[in-house]
Amino acid sequence: KEYLRLFPSLNGSFNVRENLVLRGAHYHSIGRPNFNQYSGGLTLPDIESAPSASNRISVNNAGIKPWTAKSTSARLEYYFAAVGQVSISGFVRDFRNFFGSTATPATPAFLALYGLDPAVYDAYDVSTTQNVPGRVRMEGVDAGYRQALTFLPAWARGIQAFANVSTLRARGDPAANFAGFAPLTANWGLSLARERVGLRLNWNFRGRLRQAQVAAARGIDPATYNWSSSRLYLNVAADLRVARGWTLFANLRNVTSVYEDVEIAGPATPAAAQLRSRADFGSLWSFGLRATR
Repeated sequence: KEYLRLFPSLNGSFNVRENLVLRGAHYHSIGRPNFNQYSGGLTLPDIESAPSASNRISVNNAGIKPWTAKSTSARLEYYFAAVGQVSISGFVRDFRNFFGSTATPATPAFLALYGLDPAVYDAYDVSTTQNVPGRVRMEGVDAGYRQALTFLPAWARGIQAFANVSTLRARGDPAANFAGFAPLTANWGLSLARERVGLRLNWNFRGRLRQAQVAAARGIDPATYNWSSSRLYLNVAADLRVARGWTLFANLRNVTSVYEDVEIAGPATPAAAQLRSRADFGSLWSFGLRATR
């Protein structure tokens, strides 16, 4: 495949005041399919089992096109007199030929193309990837804050606070593949930086994460997806310089040992029926001594 295209972009900024900056951009982009889409690979179902949403003929789509998008974004930044910044931004991105999943009955022409016996495979649907017709739109808003807390007493010098939150919304064909799409994410925390001591506490929140679409079948709504549950992690990092060139360090990840749930849900799935599996990764603590020259 070749992608001889022009992808123009326009970026600009305007100093509203000495410490207030407005930025804007408009740009074009492209998303290529994975290379294996062009390999023509075919996966056959288990003919000893009845046809189902998980027992189908799967084939790569060698004729799939890359998606293209036009994006517009704006950002407003305010800088504090001391070290710090607060900002808010938003964007709109319109996709054409976005990727999506589809399942159709096996036609005689398809079975003949791959040399499959109609008497064996005629009852099985064919699952593949396609370009979603029409437009798909992604909209997002992001807000951020970072500041050195210089107004605190002398014993608390070196403390900084930070926070950011992002929201996303996808609109368009429900078959569009937005695997890994998280409508809400947020981070916040505190850090301490001194001559010999460093400490960072970081809370990370991720809302319910949409994964791959569940193949449509009788009784399964087309808007049914796999989901990763929302979770809130606390990570802690600390450094202590004990001598010139020698530093003790500690990294504590997921301090509160939050579970990771996997769910399957559609618009009409009851909450009690959504949980599929639960993983307990525990908390990972690392300690060590680092030497530098």
